[in-house]
Amino acid sequence: MTKRMMRRLAAVLLLTCAGALGATSASAQQKVRIVFPTTPTTLFLPYYVAQKKGWLPGLSIEETYVTGDSNAIRPVLSDQADIGCGVGTFSVLSAIEAGADIKAVGSWSPLPDYNVVIAADKGSSVADLAGKVIATSGPGALPDQLPRILMRKHGVDPSTSRFIQVGGHPARLQTVLGGRADATLVNTVTALDAIESGKVKVVAKIAVEFPKLGYVWNVARVATLNDPKKAAAIQELTTAGIRGSRFIMQHPDEAAAILNERVPTLNLDLSKRVIRDLNKDRVWGDEGGLDPVITEFTAKTGTELGLLKRSIDLSAIADTRFVDAALKDPALEK
Repeated sequence: MTKRMMRRLAAVLLLTCAGALGATSASAQQKVRIVFPTTPTTLFLPYYVAQKKGWLPGLSIEETYVTGDSNAIRPVLSDQADIGCGVGTFSVLSAIEAGADIKAVGSWSPLPDYNVVIAADKGSSVADLAGKVIATSGPGALPDQLPRILMRKHGVDPSTSRFIQVGGHPARLQTVLGGRADATLVNTVTALDAIESGKVKVVAKIAVEFPKLGYVWNVARVATLNDPKKAAAIQELTTAGIRGSRFIMQHPDEAAAILNERVPTLNLDLSKRVIRDLNKDRVWGDEGGLDPVITEFTAKTGTELGLLKRSIDLSAIADTRFVDAALKDPALEK
């Protein structure tokens, strides 16, 4: 055999081995089906960071985006998804109260990213919400309840105002800018341009007003959590989410660039300003997002608002083993 033929044979063997290794690596990945309750947004940034940085090597992820928390819970309950990520806390609690066998395993954004804003010519304080038309989401959801809770906290009777149901964050803000409503509740990425331009004024930041109120949870069926392979996948996802949350706080501009890859319609400069603003409010789940104080306060608030008919024990709401294990993982120090 000539040297040339030997080199060709060696090259073929090398490619064959590489292909076999690649196939083995791919088959070793655990498939995880994630359902999100809205289109890509800041809410899921810790996960997007983890993906971009290669911190989820053991997972083959299938993403599904739906509209609304209840629509995200349904595929989890029917085993069409392994985990629902970024699902509103009140919706999760209502499902658990109704008998759903699901538990919260963590949160990438445990504190609310919500600003209550009012048209610049209609006021500047919570007191000015009295007698106004306020655009909210559907009845019972957080964006519908929070303005009412805020008003009660400040001694303002919410029954004096008229609440109208309008779609998502951009639609609600546009309702105010167009004059159909006087005030609304929207996230930072939606409101920041209008705030900085002086078109609306911030009446309150919910994360500041209610620092113990939970925003969203990542939830899975108990049967999924008890499956060793799926539990290992959720563990990897939980650890990576905490790592991603910490990265956002340490590297806001790079995190903003990662967000823009997922939401290219965003202006990069706006993304950077939004991330810095959210970092100031410390909304990220850098400790896993299952603080029992927040969980207890949220459940209590749901009962007080009449969204829940009974109090729910913390053990029925959250499974903390994944966060507990993640916080001991040396990878978080990298």
